[in-house]
Amino acid sequence: MIETGSRLFDFSLENQYGETITSTGLSDGRVLVVFYPWAFSRVCGSELALLQENLGYFTERLVRVVAISVDHKFALRNYAESLGIQFDLLADFWPHGRVAQLAGAFDERQGVATRLSIYLEDGIVRQTFTSAMTQPRSLDDYRNAIDRV
Repeated sequence: MIETGSRLFDFSLENQYGETITSTGLSDGRVLVVFYPWAFSRVCGSELALLQENLGYFTERLVRVVAISVDHKFALRNYAESLGIQFDLLADFWPHGRVAQLAGAFDERQGVATRLSIYLEDGIVRQTFTSAMTQPRSLDDYRNAIDRV
């Protein structure tokens, strides 16, 4: 798994609108990268809805939120529209799960991303945290990572 203090690895993925988002583009400022298994699943939907509901908290702290799954960009567009998501959902669709694999966040048996969150400052990993596939991550985990002194 990616480690605290390391640099974010190189990648390029399309978001739900077909726009290319690169790791280089995420290397300035504060960024929260959220890996999740499946669009349209109960736990993932509640997690992403919670992030959307609290987007003001992240925006006030100048934290950009991006979420990554192995779903296709067209599915992610539908998903974002159904949940009212206003942050980037990145498609790690092909090669299947390559970015999740680089992060150490890929479940080979199920073929999906695991629940790994990476908090970055200027491209450097400051904190990571995970939860079980059936458990959403806590908003407190995000707040602790971002508001730590």
